[in-house]
Amino acid sequence: MLTHLWISRRLRLGTDGTAAGTVIAVAGVALALAVMELTLGIVVGFKDEIKRKLMGFDAQISIEAPYDPYTRTQESTLTPSPELMEIIAEAAPDAESRLVLRLPGILKTDSDFEGIVFIGQSPQSDFAFERGNIVEGEWPDYSSDSCRNDIVISRATASALGLGVGDKVYSTYIIDESVKMRRNTVAAIFQADFGEYDRTVAYASLAALQSIAGLGSDEGNRLDLRGLQQVDIAATASKIESAMMSAMSTGRTDVYYPVQTIEQTGAIYFNWLALLDTNVAVIFCLMLCVASFTLVSSLFILVLDNVPAIGILRSVGASRSLIRSIFVDLGMRIVLRGMIIGNVLGLGLLLIQKYTHIVPLDPEAYYLNCVPVEIRPWGFIALNVGLAVASWLVLWIPARTASSVDPAKTINFE
Repeated sequence: MLTHLWISRRLRLGTDGTAAGTVIAVAGVALALAVMELTLGIVVGFKDEIKRKLMGFDAQISIEAPYDPYTRTQESTLTPSPELMEIIAEAAPDAESRLVLRLPGILKTDSDFEGIVFIGQSPQSDFAFERGNIVEGEWPDYSSDSCRNDIVISRATASALGLGVGDKVYSTYIIDESVKMRRNTVAAIFQADFGEYDRTVAYASLAALQSIAGLGSDEGNRLDLRGLQQVDIAATASKIESAMMSAMSTGRTDVYYPVQTIEQTGAIYFNWLALLDTNVAVIFCLMLCVASFTLVSSLFILVLDNVPAIGILRSVGASRSLIRSIFVDLGMRIVLRGMIIGNVLGLGLLLIQKYTHIVPLDPEAYYLNCVPVEIRPWGFIALNVGLAVASWLVLWIPARTASSVDPAKTINFE
């Protein structure tokens, strides 16, 4: 065993007079680590949940109607050509393609009305997100003609119009300066707690919206790509754009389809979430300062408490570096105790919140009904290692003071 480890393990972390300082140091490290773990788990969970909802309402990649760069005009509808589908299959083979038609309209009852954007999507799509938000009724089978007039509205819209599952309601559309009206049935009500999306979005049959807009069964106003990993979104979009430009230059296709990513269509939300990283950095810095201050103070007290021992060690030939190592090891014992307590406290609170949702949130302000939690092991391991390394570096400050003690002066020290 190394000499400094053998000696440091035999030194007490505090006598009756210095035990309080040790306890405060352990509490400081534990509090700092617990707060940093809570911050990391909650911020990561919040960002993931907001992104999940955003990508549920909007596509990760959207391919818009054809654009003519020469006349600078864009068509109002899109018909996926075989060439376009081949390009998508080559660039994003794992993505789910949805033909989408978004049509603005008005839901009207006898006493009130609401402006709504009706969304019709390919009936064979994976509606896992939409089904997961249903709170009343059941998601319609839009591949069946019997559900052609069924709509799914949000709880906010249902509350504003006084509607429930099974109620009839009229929807009105303005198409080419003419007014069209349909009688719909509320098949289900969803609640996503996502601000404007809840207040303005309703789901309808793609075939019904195509009929209202006078479009064919293969026409929409965008093609949505879903099912991509977030890290792949920008790279996949860039690959699709490059493939389309190459196809135009070789004559494989004569039109260009603008491509947008979720980072562009949801830029407001992503910019807002990016601000949270600054808050995390500030909290981490403050907690490191708290831990460092308590550690340095405690170790200074321990140095004063062990001045006679330092003098004896120095008088029998112990080097300054050995004395420094002894007190750094002594301080790391404090850090280790604090980290154990901090991990139990921080991870314990996160797990309680994750599985019980005991702390609620106002969905109108935060877009979530409870504090979200995401525990990523590697992130917490990195946090623990970072705190341990930072503490080890800080402990050399009081350790240098211990190594500078003059053994000749310790004889009269009390």
